[in-house]
This record gives sequence, structure tokens and C-alpha cells, in this order.
Amino acid sequence: MKNYYQILGVAQTSSPEAIRLAYRSKAKAFHPDLYQGKDSKEKFQLINEAYQILKDDKKRRLYDYRLNYIIQRQRVSNNRGRYPYSNVQYYRRPYYTPQTRKSDNEDEYRWFEKIFDNVLFIFMVLVGAYAVGFGFYRLFYAPVDGVNPLAGIIAGAIFTVVIIYGWSLSVKK
Repeated sequence: MKNYYQILGVAQTSSPEAIRLAYRSKAKAFHPDLYQGKDSKEKFQLINEAYQILKDDKKRRLYDYRLNYIIQRQRVSNNRGRYPYSNVQYYRRPYYTPQTRKSDNEDEYRWFEKIFDNVLFIFMVLVGAYAVGFGFYRLFYAPVDGVNPLAGIIAGAIFTVVIIYGWSLSVKK
């Protein structure tokens, strides 16, 4: 990673005014119209790039963070195990690491999930069918005065249809 502070010749704690003055002097010194070197255009572009990053507060903070993080990582990688428990090694880990599923037992879990899904589906369909059957039983064989079993039959039928429809959608995926 390019160190823009070294390119402009300022310290990392420099004020925006000092950065601006350093940029102006470097830009004047390495301007392609004034400086006749082979790489004058590249040096001038590098100076402009450094100034564009360091003049904006948000970009500068992000750059400082990245610069410090990379320097810390280089220190850790250069230690090569000499200081295995130093605090610098904590910079090696990123702040956020996404959690992933273990791949060695993944097939066992999927097998269990499929069986559990099938058993649950059959159980829910049986509950819906029982509700419909119990409603017909109350309607024709053992009616109760003041109770209308049609609501139970309709609710059981809707429940069973919704469960079967949901299952068919999940199987298509």
C-alpha cells in the first residue's frame, strides 16, 4: 500500500494546512511542464492522488485505518512466531468474520432435516384430516345441540390445503 504521507513528505499527525502546503510545493516541483524527468507525469499523478485522499477528512480517516492495520499485519507476519502471545497478533484477525457451517457433518444434518420435515408434514396433514373427520362425525353421527360443526370442517380443510400447498412450494425449491 502506498504511503501518501511519505509521498507528500509530511507526518501522519500533520494538520490539513501543512498537507496543503506540502502538496503545493511538491506539485510545483514535479509538475510535468516544469520538471523534465522521464517519470514526471507519474510522480505528479501520485502527488495528486495523495492530496485527494489526505485533504478529505473521511477519506483520510479510512486511509489511516487501513494504513495502520496493514502495518500491524506486516509486523505480525515479520515476527514469524517469535512472540506468539503478543498483543500485535490480535490485529491478524479481522474485526468481523462471518460464521459458516461445518462441512464435515453437513450431510448428517441434511439427512436429519429431511426426515424431520417429512414427519412434521405428515403429522400436520393428519391433524387437518382429523379436524375434518371429527367435524363430519359431529355433523352426522353425534350432533350436539347448539354446535355447528361446519366451521370445524371448513377450518380443517383450509388448514390441510395450506399445509399441502406450502409443502409443494418447499419441495420445488
